[in-house]
Amino acid sequence: MKYSLSHVLHAKFFKRPCDGGKPVEEPTGPQLPPEIWYRIIGYAIRLTGARNVDLDDPFLPETMQEERPEIEEDLFKDRKALSQVCSSWHAEVQRISAEYFVIYTQKQLKAAVKLLEKSKRQATNKDETALGERTLRVDFRITGKYKVPYVVRLLQCTPNLAIYYNKIGQAHSLGDSTPIEVLKALAEYCRSSLRRVEWAGSGGEFPQCKDLLELCRSLPELVTLRLTALHSWPSTPYGWDSQRFVLPKLKTLSLGSIPPFPNHPSDYPLTWDPLLRLLTNANCQLPSLRRFECDIFPLRTPSFFDRYGPQLQHFRVPSESVNKSLPDVLNLCPNLQTLVIVQGCDVKWEMPPAHQNIRRICFLPVVDSYTSAPERIYAIAVIKPLHDALKVIEAAKLPRLAEVRVHNIGAFNDLTNHDGLIADWYFPVEEIPVEPGSPEAIFNAMKEKHPLVYTPNSAIQRKQTLP
Repeated sequence: MKYSLSHVLHAKFFKRPCDGGKPVEEPTGPQLPPEIWYRIIGYAIRLTGARNVDLDDPFLPETMQEERPEIEEDLFKDRKALSQVCSSWHAEVQRISAEYFVIYTQKQLKAAVKLLEKSKRQATNKDETALGERTLRVDFRITGKYKVPYVVRLLQCTPNLAIYYNKIGQAHSLGDSTPIEVLKALAEYCRSSLRRVEWAGSGGEFPQCKDLLELCRSLPELVTLRLTALHSWPSTPYGWDSQRFVLPKLKTLSLGSIPPFPNHPSDYPLTWDPLLRLLTNANCQLPSLRRFECDIFPLRTPSFFDRYGPQLQHFRVPSESVNKSLPDVLNLCPNLQTLVIVQGCDVKWEMPPAHQNIRRICFLPVVDSYTSAPERIYAIAVIKPLHDALKVIEAAKLPRLAEVRVHNIGAFNDLTNHDGLIADWYFPVEEIPVEPGSPEAIFNAMKEKHPLVYTPNSAIQRKQTLP
């Protein structure tokens, strides 16, 4: 079936060719207005995550998650193809692409800067909205060398930037610290709009602690801060007081698994304890904190949970380093609703005898990328630890527990091939009576689109008595 625009967008690009003085017949089939075409184009080439100020919720379906760990290359090919259809589509592709830039090379960085600066000049002359004013997110995923002034120039053109994502440098190697010029540009040009700042990756470029503190002090609207590592920590105090690290609107603090590097500098911190101690030096430093993720458990900083535990509603913890401390920590988090456990090969953790408010528990693998192993090794390294972990959950008294999920990604991707685990822990959710319109009913309707769910039978029986 053929489709056509309902009216001419730009006459010089949409004139009907003539054949011997006679106009060519109009195409048959429905005619779509340009607004419909633009909506279709948006579905085809728009990246998910441009407006995701919060980090991904592991309980949401994959279609609502950000493109991780890498964005599919075909999307950029689709953008190029659609932009060549006509000038109107080219302009629309540019507008949509400008919402979320993903930059892999210095060449792409330079091209983006030229595009935004040109649009800014034209918008000033024509009283229009520049492309840079539409930019909500920029991902820097550069693995080679790049020129810092181009990053600064790009930030000058994006006054409404909400998400800054940094994954610059080679994996498994410590690069230079994030240039102070970039951090100053973020504070100067994106101060009122920046909501999420993130350093990702297993190596490359990380901020120095003192530079990070200066940046956060300049971002009063910051909601989400995610770090994989700090490039350096001062060996001696230099007089910064705790009030410099007050983040009044920060809801999510995510601290990743600090990658160890051979021959790392002496001021490279291998734990998050120094940073967490800095956050507990005074009252009301993080008054809005609700979600805390720490892939290296802060065994030496119990005061952090004394201070912020009653606020937390979402807590992510690694099974490898939490040891026997989890019951004490959860007792300090009486309002916790979501517990996410990064499950390794051993079950070294325990649950408290009871917790009154936990509603959701999710198990994630240590590695997100797909991994496989011989069946015997897989059973020992993955199946048995997960089975034991589920038994720990089942033994605890959790009256409000509604869902236990094993996210079938990475090392957990092949769990569906092991019938024994499914037979022990899977129970048809459809057989549970739920109230129409409730979250459970919505989940039942969408469960085919969700990652695999394993729910202990005891939790299912308690689910019927939820308030």
